Amino acid sequence: MSDPPTQAQLMIRPARELSGISMRELARRIGVSVGTMSGIETGKTTVSVERLTTIAAELGTTVESLAEIVSPTRVDDAVPAFDWRVFPDRDLDPALAAAIRCFVGVGYHGATMRTIAAEAGLSAAGVYHHYPSKQSLLTAVFDLAHAELAAHTDAAAADADSPTMSFGNVCEAVALFAATRRDVMLIVLADQANVDPSDKARVQSASDRLVRNVERLVDEIGVDDPSATARAVVDLCGSVCRLDPTADPTTVARLYRQFGLRLAGE
Repeated sequence: MSDPPTQAQLMIRPARELSGISMRELARRIGVSVGTMSGIETGKTTVSVERLTTIAAELGTTVESLAEIVSPTRVDDAVPAFDWRVFPDRDLDPALAAAIRCFVGVGYHGATMRTIAAEAGLSAAGVYHHYPSKQSLLTAVFDLAHAELAAHTDAAAADADSPTMSFGNVCEAVALFAATRRDVMLIVLADQANVDPSDKARVQSASDRLVRNVERLVDEIGVDDPSATARAVVDLCGSVCRLDPTADPTTVARLYRQFGLRLAGE
């Protein structure tokens, strides 16, 4: 079991944004993928003291100063409010962005490192420099999707004053993610079986985390079978990625929020 993230680790994102450095650029500087960087920022990926020190240095600060950002007298000024309904443009490295397009276009098995490199406008060696295999690209997609989905659903659940409202927010957040990040959600739904056994337990754990959180909420509402209801709701809202891609994400998410509430008897 990994150690919980430190306060300093959780303040990497606001410190990076205040520094005007993109996630992609910070990932490049410390030699990791964007998916790994996203996991570090959200606390889903364990980070060593040495790497945390390197990240702090790239941001022009220290680990101690990062930790101090969470001081109650400074946090409101230092950290912009996180709007769980807003999905800003992604800043993905060319190889990962190309892999996503290829996996969606021809499937994981139809894509090769050469076709991904061609799609990215890179040499095969350029892709291999950051991603040693097609499997590592697939894992990076899952890490990216789960980290962003967790950040939005956690914030959605907290942005409520009752279990019913919290549950409705999470339904909307999942549907909004599936509509807005349609490409990565399609990969998550289609390719979990293709994840390497060495990563499968971690990837499955990230997926199960959302279901457990929804299960807790529907249990608080008083649903007779919270486990089955939670799974049905997550599957329903996640399937939005298979709908008409031209549909307005906000409208669809609000509709699926109502579907989820009906499944919970609300």
